[in-house]
Amino acid sequence: MKMRIAHPQTDYADTLMSSICSLTLLLFVLFAGASVRAIDLPPSQEKCITKLDQLDVCLQGMDRNSESGIPLQTSSSEIQLTFDPSTTTLNVPKYNVARVRYKYPLPFKGNGGRSNRNFPSFATNFTFLLNTSKYNESGDGIAFAITTDDMTPENSTGRFLGLMQQEVKDRHQRFLALEFDTFQNFEPGFHDPSASHIGIDVCNLTSLKVVDTSNSSDPLYLYKNYTISAWLTYDSTDSMIRVWATNNSNVLERPSTPILEVQYDLSELFQNYTYVYAVITAASGNNSQYTILSYWYITIENRSRPPWQLLLLLIVLPLLVVISLVCRTFCRWRANYGSILALEEASRPVRRYRYSELFRATSGFREVIGRGAFSIVYRGILPDGTLVAVKKMTNEHADVTVVAKEVQIISGIQHRHLVTLKGWCFKQKERFCFCPSAGETYLVFEFMPKGALSSHLHGLRRGPSLDSVTKRKIIHDVAVALEYLHSCLTPTGCVLHRDVKAANVLLTEDMEAKLGDFGLARLIAHHQTLSEDPAGTYGYFAPEVIKREVSTKSDVYSFGVLIIEIASGIRPLEEECIAPYAILGDWLYSRRENILEALDTTLHTTDAESEIWRSVLHLGLACCQANPEDRPDMTKVLNVLRNSEVLEVPASWTYTEGISRTGYSSSTTSQFYSLDESL
Repeated sequence: MKMRIAHPQTDYADTLMSSICSLTLLLFVLFAGASVRAIDLPPSQEKCITKLDQLDVCLQGMDRNSESGIPLQTSSSEIQLTFDPSTTTLNVPKYNVARVRYKYPLPFKGNGGRSNRNFPSFATNFTFLLNTSKYNESGDGIAFAITTDDMTPENSTGRFLGLMQQEVKDRHQRFLALEFDTFQNFEPGFHDPSASHIGIDVCNLTSLKVVDTSNSSDPLYLYKNYTISAWLTYDSTDSMIRVWATNNSNVLERPSTPILEVQYDLSELFQNYTYVYAVITAASGNNSQYTILSYWYITIENRSRPPWQLLLLLIVLPLLVVISLVCRTFCRWRANYGSILALEEASRPVRRYRYSELFRATSGFREVIGRGAFSIVYRGILPDGTLVAVKKMTNEHADVTVVAKEVQIISGIQHRHLVTLKGWCFKQKERFCFCPSAGETYLVFEFMPKGALSSHLHGLRRGPSLDSVTKRKIIHDVAVALEYLHSCLTPTGCVLHRDVKAANVLLTEDMEAKLGDFGLARLIAHHQTLSEDPAGTYGYFAPEVIKREVSTKSDVYSFGVLIIEIASGIRPLEEECIAPYAILGDWLYSRRENILEALDTTLHTTDAESEIWRSVLHLGLACCQANPEDRPDMTKVLNVLRNSEVLEVPASWTYTEGISRTGYSSSTTSQFYSLDESL
């Protein structure tokens, strides 16, 4: 139940506050309206931040032979631009092109279509992965471009990188491009120095300036499968185009020295165009390569405000400052700070950060490493060099009264296999604010460099890092964490996690597992059954959760699903693998006679290891029984894992007819870390 905050009631104060805020709002609307009329575009045009989700970008692709499904958005919120020839079992389609375009056109003219005297300055930064094969047998590359084309040009596959048509007679577009080229072309119109080079192109693919990176010792050699970050800036004062690049295994910051510099006046290039488009494009021809775009950021100098608006700003701004100060005084006078005090009391063991500290640590909340239904997680670096994950609560979960519950639980527990809370921050809304507990709430956690277990099981990190021993170690680590929460926390009470799943299991550099995300957790007495609205993640939560009955045995059920997921490599809701069964436990029980056949086919085990996995799978079945009383507690679970005890397969089983996917709250962070530079 949410706390209600009492406010002193004074008719005079209410009347005065209403009048002040009405006047402030009127002036704001007048000024904002003038700005919109001047640009007639979304305010985000002044600073475009592409976070690689469907809200910000348009995905465009073209396949000469068939529907390729490229580009596509991965489960880690990255974008796959070209095929991976080493992993597909089908013939890799040839001659493909895929483009990611910021969905709004970028205005490069003033009000009424009048040309700016100079093309505005801009800067962009993007991160991508090129997974290549043999030298000059991959292709063809990736490019950032400012172009007059809002759609991918036809017949622009292969060496044309989605920038212009193959036939000269069809070409009409103008563009500035930064290309990372992985194929050496000898056709007319191309002067490629090698099959690994970086160049600046203007309206054709003969680069104005190029750097040859074909030496295999070069940190920008494009056949080492590096994750590469690139920066490009254009300075309108001197018409200089500068490019920096680095592979992420060396350094994550922009190098001090550019690799390319060229002077070119873009105002001449785009002088007859009101709008142009920012795109990332990749293409393949006879050969292919795996191209993943994981990050893109672009800022553009705004010159659209006419002189009369600047004059209005100079007149209105001082008045707005005075009115804002008055509003702030009255907001503080009216505020009841009980909720914030409750949060401070709950979080005494950890530090309270200032918003400015977190803003600097995250470089302006620039790098998103996780996103969920009610929170966003950013990567940050504290002044002492410590890497942290900064979790910003959104929607109703940003309320201090809600966050205080989570902080109260996390700050009171310290364990090797639980993600550590380092601090918190509350930034109160002050403009037009009448509720003191409304604002932005941030939680600061230790940074887990290997990210979420889900990305290793099913995402881009899937590979040899999760061998048989590592998987069993992860299962053991999570069991230790849950046993601590259920049994060892206090003599009288315990913690229900309520959202145990692969996305909430985070991994250290040494692949040690830690349980995170306590947004749904509750403190209860031992052996107590909690009556709560259904919450958790479909496929993981126990059948009794639908009946609003939650206990430690509900966490045991979720842990059982996690065991089976780790062992089999199958997602809980992967219908094509577990059909006709609704849940993973039912599917495994149906294979009980030959239970080892349920193991992930990529999991290479010895005979001795297979018997250990038999014990693990039997334990998963025991944990996933429909009746909570039939499930073992976490102390028993831990003993079974440590002794490799093989439990009896349940003699009877209650199959699930189906659980409604609606009517319950999802986790606060469905993927605590979904992407970072270690992908």
